[in-house]
Amino acid sequence: MVGHPMILPRDGRSTCQARPMTSHGSSESPDGRDGREARGAGGPLSLDAPVGFDAPAPPGFRVTRRSRVIGHGGAVFRAAGDAVLRFEVHRGSGFVPLEVPDRVEPGVESRWAVTFGPLRPAVACRVIDVVRTETSIGFVHAALRGHPQRGFESYVVVRHPDDSVTLDIRVVWRPAAWWMRAAGPFGALALSLILRRNLRALDPVIA
Repeated sequence: MVGHPMILPRDGRSTCQARPMTSHGSSESPDGRDGREARGAGGPLSLDAPVGFDAPAPPGFRVTRRSRVIGHGGAVFRAAGDAVLRFEVHRGSGFVPLEVPDRVEPGVESRWAVTFGPLRPAVACRVIDVVRTETSIGFVHAALRGHPQRGFESYVVVRHPDDSVTLDIRVVWRPAAWWMRAAGPFGALALSLILRRNLRALDPVIA
C-alpha cells in the first residue's frame, strides 16, 4: 500500500498509517522512500528532494500537520474528497485563482494569489501524486520556484473505522522569499492561520 500521509489521532499525536494505492504505479526506491525527484517539465520545483505523501523533510525544513473531523459517513467522505480534487480547499480559504485547472491530476500546475497583509504574491504549485481509495482521497503538490515557501503539501480526506471523516494536511516547508525569512516566527504564524482556513474550507460543501 502506498501514498498516505501522517494522520493525527484525536489526542493530537502523530501515528504512521498504512499508505493506500495511488493513481500512479509504484515509484518507491528499495528502502521504501518515495523515489519521485523534485523536478518537472513545466518549471523547476522549489526543492531537489523526494516529494510524496510520506516523503521525509529535507534538512532544514519544518513539518506542520493539522487534522479536523469534518463529518461522518460515506456521503460526507465522497463530497469532501471530490471537493479536494477540485481545489476547493484553496478556493474556500480565500486564495484567488489565476490559472487553475478544473481537476487535480498528477502533473497539473495551479497559480493563485494569496493575501499576506499588504502583499499579494502569486504562488504556483505542481501536483505530484493523487490518492483515490475507499478510505482516502487527496493529493500532494510541491511549490514551484518563486513560491514564497519551499516545500510540498498534502491534503487528504480520510474515512476512519468509526465512520468519522477528517481532512488531514501535512506541510513540509521552509521560507524562501526574503519577506518570509525576515518574518521569523511570524512566518509560522501566517502558515497556521492559512491552515486554519484550509481545515474549514470544505464546510459549505458538506453542510
